[in-house]
Amino acid sequence: MGNLLNHKDDYQKRNGRLFYEIWGDLEAQNTALKIVIILMSLITVIALLTAFWTYKANRVPVVIRVNKAGNAKVLRNLPFNNKTGMGEIEYFSKNFVREFTGFNSIMIKTELSRALNKMSENYGKKNLVMIIRSKFIEKMEKAGITSKIKFKKIKLVRQTVNHDELKLYVIRTVISNSDSSIKNSAAYEDKLIIKRIKRSVQYPFGLEVVYFSSLKLGGA
Repeated sequence: MGNLLNHKDDYQKRNGRLFYEIWGDLEAQNTALKIVIILMSLITVIALLTAFWTYKANRVPVVIRVNKAGNAKVLRNLPFNNKTGMGEIEYFSKNFVREFTGFNSIMIKTELSRALNKMSENYGKKNLVMIIRSKFIEKMEKAGITSKIKFKKIKLVRQTVNHDELKLYVIRTVISNSDSSIKNSAAYEDKLIIKRIKRSVQYPFGLEVVYFSSLKLGGA
């Protein structure tokens, strides 16, 4: 009898069971089922996230068309080959100028990121290198300022099949975040060259910036 008990103990130790219980096999089965359920749940969650990402990456964007009078019209499921209108070009240009030159110490990273995403790949990389080398973001965050931009005039200088050259006359006002009475305004002439490209998820407007410059005209 003693040998039989010793043999049973040795068997339990070899199989990882340190005690004897009449329902032990059922408990082991339940544990295995729980592990299977957890794994299936994880696989389901991953599949749903993958499906959502695929849908988001391939869906046609919602495009807001703006006419010359400044009225906006939302167009859903707009074909990617839809031609870009002048209203969209002006709207796109204003947004880019605000994001790239409307310096705001709190939102500088977000605004610059949006502006860089509107540039062509090569032009965006060049500007990003300059921003990093000059430590521009760090300097802006320490400056504690907010900028306001007022557009006085937008002029279409030249237009080809694939490019549009515009000049935007703006008033930039820089305001101190610590004291709103401290401000400085100046007039600028911004030059912008935009390339017409095929609409895509990354470029829903069908436009990308290939050149930008700003010339200070004087105090406002």
